[in-house]
Amino acid sequence: MKKRLIVSLLAVSAAAMMLSACGSSEKKEETTAAKAETTAVAESEIEAEEEAEAETGEGTDRYLVWRLNAEPKQWDPTNNSESISDVIVKQLFEGLTVSTSEGFEPGIAESWDVSEDGKTYTFHLRKDAKWSDGTPVTAKDFEYSWRRIADPAFASEALQAMTDYVVGAQEYFDGTGSYEDIKATAVDDYTFEVVLKNATPYFPQLVANDVYLPVNKAAVEAAGEGWEKKPESCVSNGPFMLEEYQVGSHFLFKKNPEYYNADEVTLPGIKAVIITDDNTAYQAYQAGEIDVMDNLPSEQVPQILAEDPNVVISADTGCRFLNFNVDKAPFDNVHVRRAVAYAIDRKQITEQVLKNGSVPASGFIAPTCVKTDGGSFRTMESDGYPAEEFGINPRQANVEAAQAELAEAGYPNGEGFPSVELTYANNDRDKKTSEAIQQMLEENLGITVTLRAEESSVFNSTKNKGDYQMAPGGWTNAPYDASGLIKLFYSQNGNNTAQWRWKEYVGAPHDTVLNPGSEAFDTAFDKALASLGTDRDNAWVEAEKALMEDMPVTPLYYPSYTALINEDQVEGVELTTTNSFMFKAASIIE
Repeated sequence: MKKRLIVSLLAVSAAAMMLSACGSSEKKEETTAAKAETTAVAESEIEAEEEAEAETGEGTDRYLVWRLNAEPKQWDPTNNSESISDVIVKQLFEGLTVSTSEGFEPGIAESWDVSEDGKTYTFHLRKDAKWSDGTPVTAKDFEYSWRRIADPAFASEALQAMTDYVVGAQEYFDGTGSYEDIKATAVDDYTFEVVLKNATPYFPQLVANDVYLPVNKAAVEAAGEGWEKKPESCVSNGPFMLEEYQVGSHFLFKKNPEYYNADEVTLPGIKAVIITDDNTAYQAYQAGEIDVMDNLPSEQVPQILAEDPNVVISADTGCRFLNFNVDKAPFDNVHVRRAVAYAIDRKQITEQVLKNGSVPASGFIAPTCVKTDGGSFRTMESDGYPAEEFGINPRQANVEAAQAELAEAGYPNGEGFPSVELTYANNDRDKKTSEAIQQMLEENLGITVTLRAEESSVFNSTKNKGDYQMAPGGWTNAPYDASGLIKLFYSQNGNNTAQWRWKEYVGAPHDTVLNPGSEAFDTAFDKALASLGTDRDNAWVEAEKALMEDMPVTPLYYPSYTALINEDQVEGVELTTTNSFMFKAASIIE
């Protein structure tokens, strides 16, 4: 099998030279014993052997083994904001459209119509789609699911998927409108109509994302919170269904016999094993115990890229960044935030810490986000790095500027600056990145930084509560629009963990201090949503400028995505344009 190279703008410019290798594998041949005629005794022995294989997960009934690097806190599609949950959701549920390696294709919607003004989409649903309990998937399921997101009593973490786009959703959430006013409506059993605030040409691709996938009203309301974590109540409509969930250990997803395209699903199931340590996971992969994994051990990535024929690498349309909690001193001072931003050597992080083809960042919008004309939002230079912008040199720390900003904040040479804490999720990537930042700030600014590691689920809660001073974060987006990235800092975004907003927002109960400086950002954001073409592009540029001037976060790098798919053991694993695994076309190599 050939090495899979999925290289987009970033990967071409920064990592292509590392990625030339190929290999081959052959399917296991049938043994002559399997073909030979046997006695009744021998037949019994073979049957016993086959039973044993099934019990151990080997043979034709073997489940594909996929590694998860963290425990997901939930995988309710309409309440999901975690990348770790995103891939789980996509195996269990299917939306109007489906993400693919090429972009998207029809899913539950066979076709759709768009009004002349580009604001009304009418989706025509297939009539053979069923839930795993055998009941039909209808337009009412989509109506319920989409309106549920905007329910203030539900308080979805993915609220903006509705309030940013669908007419009436924001008003319902704010209490100034009704449930019935949300323009996501079942016209009949198989016709679903959506009216948007603004023309959104990428909307059919957008609705392939997990938050727009349907949930089963009867199952959700009968089981209540945590319905998705129990096989008996996790009613799904995708190619697989939940068979078993062991906290801290594994998931089992079995083939959904009610899936409309079940005949094309050859895998009997998937075993998702939770292994938080990257080195442990990689050892299991090398031993043939894991078929598919990402989040590779950073110190071994260069060797893996050079030697493993099954490596996959692509650019993520996203940004890894450092959050500053602007509600807490000393990071309520913009000069302190800028000092830290300028003191970080991003090239050192990507080339000496990560070593995986990631690219140092100079702005928040990723180079893979495209403008209307197909060009990038970032100016990329001949060395594959972005141009210096917003005072950030992606190739080295700007120590002089950093020290000047710290002095402006009242701490010349770091004198009198309090010890600060950097909190991170306890994974290999964030641990090493945080350690590198700690050292850079101590050397370049003379300030003391302590580190606090937390398990992933605890860390997410810590950020949401605003119980931190600095914390790494990241956000990914599909490449078709900058909104998916830049919206993270919109006032009306519950995932705005930097606590950077200028107006009250009921979805952020832990935010106690408002920050008027971000009004310019919200204004530009609203302008972008109401615009098309170059006007929209220019508004995103304005929004990014406002963000970078106030620096509630500082971008660190544009991540590359690396994964291993053992094509000696499995084939047909698809990677979408947003770097999510899709397993419905996968099969075990005998």
